[in-house]
Amino acid sequence: MTLSAAQLQQFKIDGYLVLPKLLSSSDCETLIDITNKHLAARQEPFELEASVKYPGAPTSPDELGGQTIRRLLLADRRDPAFLNIAKNTQITDGIKAILRKEMLRLNPNHHNCVMTKLPEFSSETLWHRDTRYWHFSDKYLVNAWCALDDELAANGAMKVLPGSHRWQVRDSALDEEQFLILDHPFNQDRLATARTIELKQGDVLLFSAHCFHAAGKNTTSKAKYSLVFTYHDDTTKAIKNTRSDLLPPIDVQA
Repeated sequence: MTLSAAQLQQFKIDGYLVLPKLLSSSDCETLIDITNKHLAARQEPFELEASVKYPGAPTSPDELGGQTIRRLLLADRRDPAFLNIAKNTQITDGIKAILRKEMLRLNPNHHNCVMTKLPEFSSETLWHRDTRYWHFSDKYLVNAWCALDDELAANGAMKVLPGSHRWQVRDSALDEEQFLILDHPFNQDRLATARTIELKQGDVLLFSAHCFHAAGKNTTSKAKYSLVFTYHDDTTKAIKNTRSDLLPPIDVQA
């Protein structure tokens, strides 16, 4: 797949791009089935909603809903079907074009997961940049968010602030966790530009890890699953002795 000049320009301006129906329905249903089996078996490693303490999440693993899984970690090691998506050339070639590089690497330490929004106990994710807690030599990382089923506002679809990967944000506009402070005067006009990115099954959202994004709760009775990977080129290096450097990057060069 070759991205058009218009698509590359959109990513440059907005910090994100949707690739429609990149994954087949059959592939998505296979991945959903694997995800359901791993959730039912509580196959580690995983992260609980209670551990992140986002709005709407259970406050303790011991309370009602406290054992709700928020994401299944290390997707590349869970099943070959997940790794096959991570190496899908339609995804990786698109990111190479965005980064204008021929070498591409998958970072296994960030995302590399199935994000789950389970009914009743899912949480709201506040406005943040992924780069707030990652440790790399630069900010040029791209996430691939693969919708395994339809993603709508009602089940917690992704929201983005277009162009925010290019923003300079003053420290006073961020809280101690590096989330945007909603009532800060600096943020008001910018928050008004928010877009909800609704996706159909098989759509893939590419977005800069330096782009502010958020997501709502799943208010439906059906679980929502998204397979998510993070990529960078060979000039972007993880800082030694940080979480970003725990596992070596995976070469996805075709």
